[in-house]
This record gives sequence, structure tokens and C-alpha cells, in this order.
Amino acid sequence: MLRKITSLISFFAIIVLSLTSIILYLVPQGRVAYWADWTFLGLSKDQWGSIHICTGVLFLFASIIHIWLNWKPIIAYLKKKSSTSNFSSAAFFISILLTLYVAIGSLTGLPPMKQVLEFSAYLKTQGEMKYGNPPYGHAELSSLAVFCKRMGLDLDKAVASIKGAEIEIESTAQSIRAIADKAGLTPKELHEIILKDQPEQRTNMNAGGPLNQSGMHQDSGYNNSGSGMGSGMGSGAGSGLGKLTLEEYCERQNLDLNTALGILREKGAVVDKSTTIRDIAGMLNMTSPRQIGILLHP
Repeated sequence: MLRKITSLISFFAIIVLSLTSIILYLVPQGRVAYWADWTFLGLSKDQWGSIHICTGVLFLFASIIHIWLNWKPIIAYLKKKSSTSNFSSAAFFISILLTLYVAIGSLTGLPPMKQVLEFSAYLKTQGEMKYGNPPYGHAELSSLAVFCKRMGLDLDKAVASIKGAEIEIESTAQSIRAIADKAGLTPKELHEIILKDQPEQRTNMNAGGPLNQSGMHQDSGYNNSGSGMGSGMGSGAGSGLGKLTLEEYCERQNLDLNTALGILREKGAVVDKSTTIRDIAGMLNMTSPRQIGILLHP
């Protein structure tokens, strides 16, 4: 009975994992999916990811039980008739070499793993072209006031545009996502409404982003290829600094976390202790994560 249940669980879990793997392979980049409120079959990227992870855990436990129930046959595959280990058999070497080739090849760019990953990147780039990029990382989580400040938009005009579209707004402290969700819109669609009565800013955005005080276009935090942070971030990210969370960075630099949070939020960054230094630098239009240190060490 247990053997049958375990086998059937593994079978059905494989079907679900195959489906979720294909969907997560095709889904746009996270920032794009969140900005465009991407869904498939009514489920968001996070929901598909949750199904994938939980089903994967179920499959893992079922596999462990399956191995336990079939331990003798598995050992028999690795033994000769004389009961001595048969680690020199062709089946053993082919199976382990194929597994290692796929695992290592995924990291070193060997075919066909390289082509599989490149095609996934191509599909995600197409998703960016179709759905558009957010103006900066997790822009949908910013309050309307912070969003307008960062984008150089007139807050009063933005509120007027939103109300003119018959969208309810309780206060400018509401996040872009909260306002959009209540109106049944995506954050991207709400952004278009906000820009409706601000043609100068729309032109600036199309030309490469809002203008800063010096008259130069601000970097939105993403390069044109949609690969992540702007090209100037490369040197900082390479050192590993950009991967640190704010909490980890403060511990290394002997900084007070609450003080750092206060400074960054005052600058308009939507952060918490788990936000990475790379993401914070992108929010503040910095060219390198190292500039965070200058800001937090006045």
C-alpha cells in the first residue's frame, strides 16, 4: 500500500513540477511580472513559485520513501552477481557522468544547457519588451508620494489624474500596487494614468527617464537589456558588496540598523533590513553599491 501511494505521489508530483517548471521558465523577470501584474491561468509568478516549491518538497519526501522501499533493488543495480560492488559498470558511469555534465554544464555554459538558459533569457527579454520595465526596482511598492518624488512628477497632478479616472485613493501614502489593485489595474496601467496630465514627464521618460537637477537623465536602475542594474553597478557587484542585505552590511560596518534605515528612507528608498545593497543603490540611482557607504558614513 505504502509503495503504491509513494509511487503515485511521485508520478503526480512530477506532472505538476513539469508544468510549473515550464511556466517559471517562460515567466518574465520578477520586476517586470510585478509591474505588469503578470498572471497565467489566474495565478501570479509568486503563486506559481509557491506551487513549484511545495510540490518539490512533496516530491523530495516521496523520493526518499521510494528509495527506502526500493533500497535492495537499487543496491542490486550497483552490484555484480557475486555481490561485490559494481561501480565500474557502464550504467553507473553513464548515469553519474550525465548528471554531473548537466549540473556543471549549467554553470560553465556547456551545450545544450547554455542554449536552454539563453533561450530563457531571450523569452524574458521579450517579456520586458511586451510588458515594459518598472522605472526602478519594486516601484509598485512605493507610496504615491515617494513614487512621484523619485520620478520628478507633480504629486497634485498625479492625484488629480487618478481621481479623474474615477479611481479611489485614500491618501498619498498608499502604495502604487494598493491603488492599482483596488481599481483592478496593473501598476503599469496606473503609471500611464498618472503620466496623462504630465506630458513633459512622459517625454522625459520616453527619452530615458526623468531629469535631475543638472538636466541629465537619471538612471532608472536598469540597463536597456533588462539584465538588472545599470552598467555602472558592475564593479560594486563584483566585490560581493551588492549581495549583502542592509542588516549584514550594518553588522560589518558597525552601523546602527535603525539609523541606516532612517537615512535611506529619508532619501526616498523603500527598504527594510533584508533589502540588498545593490537594490538600494538602484533605488537611489547610484552608479555603485559602494556609494551607499558614503551616504551612511557622513
